[in-house]
Amino acid sequence: MKPLNKATANFWLIVGVVLFLAGCAAKEPTVITRTVYQEVKIPVVCIEEMPEKPKFEANDPQSARELMEYFKTCEELLKGCANGRVGN
Repeated sequence: MKPLNKATANFWLIVGVVLFLAGCAAKEPTVITRTVYQEVKIPVVCIEEMPEKPKFEANDPQSARELMEYFKTCEELLKGCANGRVGN
């Protein structure tokens, strides 16, 4: 067997690379994974109605106390809604 000259060796190298790449080019690409994002709604038990808000009068300290108790009650009810439970 005779050794190949440089031109013949380059020719066969190019033919081999072309055949290798041609085999990959004919194949249609396939999707391996597909990610679908979907909104999930979680039902939460919540209060039916808010307690009645007291009137604030600047000259009456008792009305300020009632208003603060109202806000505290509302905050506890809303925390219960966020945690999925109602009440204490």
